[in-house]
Amino acid sequence: IEVFADACNEGWDGYDAAPVTPETYMNAYEVVESLPRGIPVPAVGAEPDGQLTFEWYSNPRRLLSVSVTPDGDLHYAALIGGSKAFGTEPFFGTMPRRILELVQRVTRR
Repeated sequence: IEVFADACNEGWDGYDAAPVTPETYMNAYEVVESLPRGIPVPAVGAEPDGQLTFEWYSNPRRLLSVSVTPDGDLHYAALIGGSKAFGTEPFFGTMPRRILELVQRVTRR
């Protein structure tokens, strides 16, 4: 809620950032609500293009960033050791399996 409130106006970053729309906020809220128990809560941020971002970070070689669009697409990029993964998954109320697998790999101790 706090990130949305800080980024819901045009130019929220002091430059030309697009506002985070209520649609993006609602999609992001549903993404968080769909996370299974035991999945660590991600850090939340806003991007200059108006998307909200979730980040899971263990160290500089184990991280995952998932951006939520107003249309409900989830754009993701991960670095796990020397391996990279990226792509787009649609969100239909359940966190896509591919993204959940990446979260688990990044946060595995």
